[in-house]
Amino acid sequence: MMNNNKSGTKLTALAFACSLGMMSPALHAVTVEFDNVGTVEFKADAFVKGYNVDNGEGNFNTGDDVKGAQSQARLTLNLTNENGWSINTRMLGFYDWAGDRRHSGGSGSDYTSDKNIDSLSLDLAYLQYKGDDGWLFRVGRQEASWAYGFNIQDDRRDRILAMKTIMTDGGYLGLIGLYDLRFSEDFSQNSVAPLSTGDLNMYTIAAIGNQSGLDWGVLWAYFDGESAPDFPNEFPNPYFIDNFHNISPYLGKTIGDFSFKTAANFNLSDANAEQANYFWGNNSWAAFVEAGYQITPEFQIQAQVAGIGDGGQVGRGWDSYSMLINNSPRNEINPTRTEFFGGLGDFNGNTGKDGIIYGVRANWTPMDELTVTLAAGRMELDLYNADLSTVLPDFYRDNTYGNFFDIKALYEFSKGTSVELRAGHADEDIDDTAVMTTLRVSFG
Repeated sequence: MMNNNKSGTKLTALAFACSLGMMSPALHAVTVEFDNVGTVEFKADAFVKGYNVDNGEGNFNTGDDVKGAQSQARLTLNLTNENGWSINTRMLGFYDWAGDRRHSGGSGSDYTSDKNIDSLSLDLAYLQYKGDDGWLFRVGRQEASWAYGFNIQDDRRDRILAMKTIMTDGGYLGLIGLYDLRFSEDFSQNSVAPLSTGDLNMYTIAAIGNQSGLDWGVLWAYFDGESAPDFPNEFPNPYFIDNFHNISPYLGKTIGDFSFKTAANFNLSDANAEQANYFWGNNSWAAFVEAGYQITPEFQIQAQVAGIGDGGQVGRGWDSYSMLINNSPRNEINPTRTEFFGGLGDFNGNTGKDGIIYGVRANWTPMDELTVTLAAGRMELDLYNADLSTVLPDFYRDNTYGNFFDIKALYEFSKGTSVELRAGHADEDIDDTAVMTTLRVSFG
């Protein structure tokens, strides 16, 4: 039975319409209370992207332009009771436009057909308990982001998490412990079938905090894989990971008109040094620092530099200032990304060994609804291929050097509704040009 004693809690046709995305996003999320059940929250968001990539000469060169469109919609449904327990779920539908290729009329075919290049999935699904004493527990499919995207951005993990929040004068301290099942032997065969040999587990302790505006965090994660003594007839898991430690700190603060942030990844390997069979099978590092200055209320200038050594780890979702390089969160793939700044340790392949990337960016907001961004920079990345140049095909480069240029205009029609126009170009070894338009709508 519904609770009709509280204002705004009646489940009406209007509430249903809002939850289905039929009304203005200005109404935000729909929250409904039920007697003996709890609070039900509905939210939704969606985007449509159209893009064109002119591929120049490079390791992913097709010789032709690549163009297309993508649609994604997500529906969130959360249920919370008065005892601190909640069920948190989100459904995700994704579709890569390809016209009438389903051969079954408008009704479509299998939801997850590889040929259809679309999917319907349970994006999030976890149980949560939040106590009055600062404890938080979560079990299930969860989001994972860390270190401003330099470690990971918008990933999904099968995770058990415990967190204790301690309030301080001027801020808070959070202590975190978690376990992630990164791969299960029984469910990873399709990646390297039938050669996968074991599970991959990740154990993590971390601390986060904010003290007087100083945002910080530090993480230690241990990846517990299995060895593959008969490589390449055996693989430890689809990530080619044996055992290694990932240490990842980050720090950021705004002081008046000045702002900065920095993050790093240090990987310390327990893998057999004589077998370069594993991603991050050696010690490696990666780091970045960014500084910004608000010259006027409408105009900001930013600059950043990042470097890697010995195949250092960099998140694919990290903002490089270029739409062609990284800038591709794990669960919102950037269709215009053609290059990756980062490595896989000493695993030989078309990935980075040592390198640097730097750039400057200007952000201009002439009105509240409009932001225009201009960026330029350079990437110099030496690849492990240089050691194998005599045996690899010509399309494997020794290095990737190039200047990049990027322009973006973001217009927000109303809260949660925006359109973005973006174009990027990079020369020399990259030699790619891309344009993309993104329309976003969110409800709640």
